[in-house]
Amino acid sequence: MLSESDLLAQPSELLNLGTTRAGSEAYIQQLGNNNQLQLLQQQENLEGNLARVLQSGNSNIAELLQTEGGNKLALIQSGNNNYYELVNYGADNELVNFQDGSNNKINQQLINSSQVRSELVQIGNNNEIIQVLENIHSEGFIIRQVGNDLKVTVHRVGQ
Repeated sequence: MLSESDLLAQPSELLNLGTTRAGSEAYIQQLGNNNQLQLLQQQENLEGNLARVLQSGNSNIAELLQTEGGNKLALIQSGNNNYYELVNYGADNELVNFQDGSNNKINQQLINSSQVRSELVQIGNNNEIIQVLENIHSEGFIIRQVGNDLKVTVHRVGQ
């Protein structure tokens, strides 16, 4: 789903997200102002979860939790005062997060994971990224910011 012309794509072409094998899939589009999303994706097998989220408007909040392995997430927030938070556990996860607007914040925690690929993109003013990595092995991270008063903090704990 997604759209807003996928904000002209790229960030790994939003990970070329197709469907997962047998985990949960969530396709969410919220348009307007003051949208809030809390998404919990858990599984008992290692088939992977898929989440594709578009929030377009002002003051959007997205809070996500994904557990186990093979998770894929593409999140686009377009507008002002957006906030994104993710807690992710497991192996072989692919995450793309794109914020277009001002006063954006990203708080991403990756815990006990391996082979993680993550791309965080912010375009606008007063952006902040806080990334916490706990016991992470063989990761690949890209962080891109364009705008004013930008700050990136990466905390790495354990391997």
